Amino acid sequence: MYTITKNITFACVFTLSACVLSLYSASSYASAPGANIIEVDADRCADPRVAQANREGELLVVASIYETPETTKAHSEGFKKYWCLDDDYEVKFEIRNTPGTIARIEAEAGAGVPISGDVTTMPAITWFMEAVDRGLIMAYNSPNYQYMKLPEKIGLNNIPYWTSDMYMFVPMWNSSALPDLEINSWMDLLDPALKGKMSILDGSTQQSVALVFDFMKKSGKLPDDYFERLAAQDILIASTSLLSVEMMMSGERPISILGVSADACVLHSQGATFVKTAAPIEGVMLQEQASAAFASAPHPNSAQLWLDFLRSHEGQTIFEYHEGRVPGRTGVKSSCAVTPDNDSLMDSAFAPDYAEMVSNPSLVRDAQDEFGRLFLNK
Repeated sequence: MYTITKNITFACVFTLSACVLSLYSASSYASAPGANIIEVDADRCADPRVAQANREGELLVVASIYETPETTKAHSEGFKKYWCLDDDYEVKFEIRNTPGTIARIEAEAGAGVPISGDVTTMPAITWFMEAVDRGLIMAYNSPNYQYMKLPEKIGLNNIPYWTSDMYMFVPMWNSSALPDLEINSWMDLLDPALKGKMSILDGSTQQSVALVFDFMKKSGKLPDDYFERLAAQDILIASTSLLSVEMMMSGERPISILGVSADACVLHSQGATFVKTAAPIEGVMLQEQASAAFASAPHPNSAQLWLDFLRSHEGQTIFEYHEGRVPGRTGVKSSCAVTPDNDSLMDSAFAPDYAEMVSNPSLVRDAQDEFGRLFLNK
């Protein structure tokens, strides 16, 4: 009943959420947060940048998220109501995958012309780091950045240049196939009863999986031989997130060791309430979904107001619901039963060391090679 079809584009290879969201019925969005949760605030709308933004007339969002008409509508209408913008003000979205978004930006930057966009959101912190050094990112310290506490704690912000929402890698399983399973620790995956019942994405090719593997090996939170013992559990190596989720849903391999929380949320929302997740006590990895404005933004007032809105409580509520990410702002509750609240992750979340990745180009490759040696006998 909950089979995911295989005629899915390459953009879905890593995470299903962008693809499966398109399967939601219109009724799923009947009470979805958007402009309906915004209360007009006369003092907020008196900000002098609002009049400037109305004169600018539009905002250009160049991003690798906001993939569905429902999410672009919720964000654009919410933004306009939050700031009391004119009815004819336009929010325009140009959406590609992350490599395509970067290529589009670099084509203009490399030609020495201003970037024809105002703001961006994408999971590409190493690119953002280099872009700041090259003067491509606007320095703007939104008053709402002070509430982005979790990404600040784990190193996913670089105020005043960008702040991050996040997506999370967690154990995800089919509780119909494993009704008695509880996962509180990564050590629970070493239970002999789980041998032959798990899959994991290929960390020898997938950078994010290799980074979880590398961090957990170095963290001291698990025994030195943990991953050797895990590999002995007859782990099936899945080439795509889609394959891992399909095997989890069918019960063929009912545990996906590093599932993407947004995928679990989508499946749960479709009625697959037997899908469960856990945040093990030793920690879970969060990766960035960073948002920033371009230094050459043709509509700079609009760009700043967008960042203020996106980091407001209302903007984060809209973003969390429609994008399935862990919001960066403290106090924003998860709308999904299988995704933890931001605040509950403060003591357990970790993130890749992006500074080390930039200074040590071999870090990812070394982690991928070691993963391959352990799990694929490469």
